[in-house]
Amino acid sequence: MTQQQQSKSKKDDWQTPDRVLEPLWKTTGIDMDPCAGEDTEIGDINITEDVDGLSIPWEGSVFVNPPYSDKKTWVERCIEEYKRRPVDRVYLLTPDSTDVISWWHDLITEHAEWTVFFESRVKFYDPHEGEVKGSPPNGSALHIFGEVPDVTVSLLSEEGDVVRRPRFL
Repeated sequence: MTQQQQSKSKKDDWQTPDRVLEPLWKTTGIDMDPCAGEDTEIGDINITEDVDGLSIPWEGSVFVNPPYSDKKTWVERCIEEYKRRPVDRVYLLTPDSTDVISWWHDLITEHAEWTVFFESRVKFYDPHEGEVKGSPPNGSALHIFGEVPDVTVSLLSEEGDVVRRPRFL
């Protein structure tokens, strides 16, 4: 494995903590995770690297914690799948990089109905050590493409600032 591959996999191989997932599991459930880590069971269907989650159709309530080295591709796919249906909603976890024109302003603000800005940095699981180990150098945001019940919004608001884009009101 080259140095570039090592740093990329280390950067991309962090698993979502329960803090982010619990409000979703309790209210809408998660049917599918198209970019699940090894031994990850977030949804009823968990697609790992051996099957490219970008190459198969999605369905139901979908949770995506994309590899941060390829955010834009995954954001575009989230939008495409939500518009296509039979996807009910897509939950997308990204850095809260509101200054990034290439994917935040062109894609997130145009298509995501809701965004949750977490109150403090989200600490991710290191799958190699099996414990919460670290957080990215910036905050994280959860974007929701589609409608969610009020109870989901209420539970997510306990974790941070929940923003609904005015054009979706």
